[in-house]
This record gives sequence, structure tokens and C-alpha cells, in this order.
Amino acid sequence: MDLEIDLRADLNAQDDDGNGWSLMRDARDVSRIVPGAMVLAGNEHARAVVRVLQVDDDGQVHFTILPGPISKNRHLLDRAAAT
Repeated sequence: MDLEIDLRADLNAQDDDGNGWSLMRDARDVSRIVPGAMVLAGNEHARAVVRVLQVDDDGQVHFTILPGPISKNRHLLDRAAAT
């Protein structure tokens, strides 16, 4: 089963603190992008499970990439409705 990306992001882009970042407008479901949430981030080139660290007032989302492959971290994804 192929997982849908929750937050479109360039996983190589870093903020001033060295964390990954994206924009809330690039989220599939903005209600899931909250500090502490584990979501699937990336694009057609690379994907990873990430932990959301912070969401700024201007919609910038800061996250840290969990080490290891998606298969190792898949169980951490915050999926409200598992099928």
C-alpha cells in the first residue's frame, strides 16, 4: 500500500536551525499538521516520516526527519482512520 504524502516538502530544505521546513498550504489536511504529529513529508523524489516541531503564525511548518526508512517508522504515522 502506497502512503499519501501529508506535507509536500523538499526534504533538503533547511531553516536557520537546520530543521526541515515547508508551508501549511502544502499540507493535504492542515488539521493534522500540529506540533508533535508524525506525518509523511516529501515529494515525488523523496519521502520520510517527520515529526512536526512548530507551526509559525505565517504558516511555515518546521519538522525533523526521523532516521531510517519509511518501513521502519510507518507505525508512528498519525493516521486517524486506518483502513
